[in-house]
Amino acid sequence: MEINNLGLLNSLSLIVNAGKSDNIEYVLAQYILKNLYRISSISISEITEECFTSISAIRRFCEQLGYDNFSKLKSSVTKLVFPSNLRYRDIEEYSNYQSHIKSLINDMIIDIDEHFNFEKISFLCQLLHRDVNIVFLCANNTSGTIAKFQQELMFASKVTHVISNSFTKNNVLKSYNAEDIIITVSASGKFAELSLEFVKSLKGHKFLITGNRDQSLKSAYEDVLYISKNSISNDYLSIYGKYGITYILDLLSMQLDD
Repeated sequence: MEINNLGLLNSLSLIVNAGKSDNIEYVLAQYILKNLYRISSISISEITEECFTSISAIRRFCEQLGYDNFSKLKSSVTKLVFPSNLRYRDIEEYSNYQSHIKSLINDMIIDIDEHFNFEKISFLCQLLHRDVNIVFLCANNTSGTIAKFQQELMFASKVTHVISNSFTKNNVLKSYNAEDIIITVSASGKFAELSLEFVKSLKGHKFLITGNRDQSLKSAYEDVLYISKNSISNDYLSIYGKYGITYILDLLSMQLDD
C-alpha cells in the first residue's frame, strides 16, 4: 500500500469542491466518488465511455492523484484505507448503536485524560509558538478536524499547513528546512506506519500523535505522544480518529488561547 492511498478521498473531494464541472478532472472525480462502492469492478473502458474521455487523460488524472495508473487507484480502495466506511460496519438497531457509541466515546475520553495529560498539551503549545513553519500530516479520516484547528490557529496569528493528500508530490514539504516542525496525526497508527519512510526523508523536527505503540514508529520522530494506554491498531469505528483527535485539539486550542 502507498501513502497516497490515505489521502485519496481528500484529493477527489478537493477536485469536486472546486466546482469546475467543465473540467475532465471534475468529471472523473465525480464518477469515481459516485461509484466508489463498486470501484473494483469498474473497467477503464467503462470510464472512457461514461466520461467521454481517453485512456491517456485517465492516466494523467491518476498520476495527478499519486498513482501510476487506474488499476493501482482501484486497488487502493480497501477497508484499511477507509476504516469508517459504512459498508464495513455491523448493522445494528439505532438505539443499540447509540448506546454503544456513547459508551465507547466516554471510555475514550477517560483514556485520553489519563494519558494525554496537561504536560503533553503544554508541550504542543510550545511547539506551535515557535517562529518556524509547521505542517500537520494526516489521512482522510482526521483531515477535517485538523483543518478546523488550522483555522483556529489563524486567530492566534499562527499560519500552519495541513497536508492530507498527494503527500509524495507536495511542494510545501519539499521546501521545509531542518528547523521547521512536522506533526503527524495518526490515531490508529496506520497512516504513521505507511508514511514512516517518507517522514524519515523529510527535513525538520518531527513529532507523532498516535494511539499505536508499535516501537518501530519511534525511528522517524523526536517524540511520540500517545493518546491511549492501549495500542490502537484497529479503530474500525474511528472513535479515536473522529472524536478523540477533535477532543485533544479542542483542549489544545483552549490552552493556546490562554
